[in-house]
Amino acid sequence: MSTPSLLPILDVERRFRDAERVGRPEWLWFEVPEQRWAEAAASIEGVLREVLAGGRSECRLIDDPVALSIACYTSGTGPLLGSWIEQGKLVTTPSNEEVLRIHLAHNRVRMARLTERAREAAEMLSRGGVTPIVMKGMCTAHTYFDEPGQRISADIDLLIPPGKLADAQAILADLGYEPQLGGFGQRTWKMPDVAAIPVTLTYVHRDDPWSIDLHDRAKRKFAGGALMADLDLLVATTSLEPWKVSATAVVFSPPLLLAHLLVHASSYFDSLTLQRQYEICLVIKRDEDVAEFNWPAFTALCDRTRLWTFMYPAMLCAQRLSPGIIPEPILQRARNAAPPGVRNLIDVHSAASAHRVGRWSWAEKFMWADGIFPRARQFFDDLRFQDHMSLAEISRRALLRINRQIALLQSKFRAPQEASVETLRDDAGS
Repeated sequence: MSTPSLLPILDVERRFRDAERVGRPEWLWFEVPEQRWAEAAASIEGVLREVLAGGRSECRLIDDPVALSIACYTSGTGPLLGSWIEQGKLVTTPSNEEVLRIHLAHNRVRMARLTERAREAAEMLSRGGVTPIVMKGMCTAHTYFDEPGQRISADIDLLIPPGKLADAQAILADLGYEPQLGGFGQRTWKMPDVAAIPVTLTYVHRDDPWSIDLHDRAKRKFAGGALMADLDLLVATTSLEPWKVSATAVVFSPPLLLAHLLVHASSYFDSLTLQRQYEICLVIKRDEDVAEFNWPAFTALCDRTRLWTFMYPAMLCAQRLSPGIIPEPILQRARNAAPPGVRNLIDVHSAASAHRVGRWSWAEKFMWADGIFPRARQFFDDLRFQDHMSLAEISRRALLRINRQIALLQSKFRAPQEASVETLRDDAGS
């Protein structure tokens, strides 16, 4: 499982620092121009579209293994394409094939490891009287993909029943996990021996960081909380299904799962990866292999908690990846409910170009904040910190965040620092 010689060997910590130095902390790949990365992503989109339509692809991936590997890394599709090469669904150049087989080999080991950790956590939680709901990748990887190794996952997402969060945290602590900072409605737990930063930035490495994220709610906030996608009522009143890996945990039924995936992927352009778009298509198509997807049940769920507002970006991208997969009345309801700014931004994108890694515009950042007060709320929410942080940590992170925003703002009003980037490329090769 050695790294292909054609992929750059990166000093990841240095790469983060260098990207900050040139005012582009979001673009870490100095070896590849962003336009070349976009071309590679577009070629991946073509393959996904053909496989969804006919089971195999004659589409040629870009003949640039480095750009392809980075596009696969950012879109989450490398292991999937590598698996399709094994299955005979995809043919590409020898160099591309070598790279994609590395993506697959590492992710197979990684997903086997994460699956075992998820099973262990679910069983221990169940013994302690807590039945977790397995969400996102650890659910879909085992239910909808041909094999778990096709789907990358950064963490294990577990939704904990109301009133059981303290019990769940105590159980994870007994297993050796340590609490980390968390986001809205979640707390992250990591093993002390897990890496803190990625091993490389060109494919998901088997030893890359991972965590268990305990969620105490399924609700998702948009525009800093000015809008709320409230899934909690649906979780409490909708039937759940056993997790494929262990009956000690449960998962969402297909209509609720689809609603959850659409809301999650639609939140911002950096969430609209090709892997998530393909996953949404799989949930619909795999359910239709048994019977027609239950669109009436899906519609009823969305009506109950007004989820239509939050679904249009991911729904449109899935439709472009697999034309006709979303019934036109469903797609139109989502479009009509979305804020005008969201519609205007997503309508001009393809499935591949919708995903953001490089520069974002202010319109994209505040696309869910329709009006001055929602935008102000989002702005101040972006500066909010967790209450369990120390004053010193709050001060340090606030200063870092302010400096990052200044660098980003400066980068939007000046010509790209080509000389600096060239210097960094030279440094990367030294």
